[in-house]
Amino acid sequence: MRLSLFCLCLVSPPLAGAPPAESLMKLLLEAQTLKNQGRYTDALAKLDEVEALSPDSPHVPNLRGAIYLAPPLRDLEKAVALFEEAAARSPADLSPRFHRAEVEFVRHDWAAAHARLRQLLTDFPKTPLPIRHMILFKCLVCEVKLDRMAEAEKTLRESFTFMDDTPAYYYAQAAIAFARKDEVKAKDWLARAGGIFKPAERSPYEDSLMEARWLPSLALPPEVEK
Repeated sequence: MRLSLFCLCLVSPPLAGAPPAESLMKLLLEAQTLKNQGRYTDALAKLDEVEALSPDSPHVPNLRGAIYLAPPLRDLEKAVALFEEAAARSPADLSPRFHRAEVEFVRHDWAAAHARLRQLLTDFPKTPLPIRHMILFKCLVCEVKLDRMAEAEKTLRESFTFMDDTPAYYYAQAAIAFARKDEVKAKDWLARAGGIFKPAERSPYEDSLMEARWLPSLALPPEVEK
């Protein structure tokens, strides 16, 4: 399975002075599609086209950073610089700040990732539910990895239910089961999610479990340097 991080690359609108939204967004969506297909060189080339039309667009460094965060390239220092550039260009945009937290997540700096993710929930209280659930789920993974199981169970209890329109409840249960070395129970929760939700809905959650090294991935090394 090719690991593709949960990315929020096209959230904020083009800045003043940018080309018409349709032409800019068309190119950005093409770049995003190329990234999703694993065609990273082509995606970066497409972003060069976008930059020529809109040099100050926050989308360009944000999506470039997401590409450099992807496992085949994984240049974390370059990704950090790009996300910080995007955030400076568009301070009110959740996307580059989410991705900046994701860098700490893939580094396994669970405390730093947790702090950044929790701050997002405070700073963006009206975040759409699918994104909010992903942030909360990643918080729960961090809590488990930090051996703060009571806090993780509280996050699960207060944030998710089996009636939700996202698979967060099932994957949160699986994360806790994996942490308790109960792989049978964890895989049962994953199977339940598989019977309810589509692959595209499950994929970002499975990616997080891969980054946590609870699910195998050929794209990732066995260890991550912090």
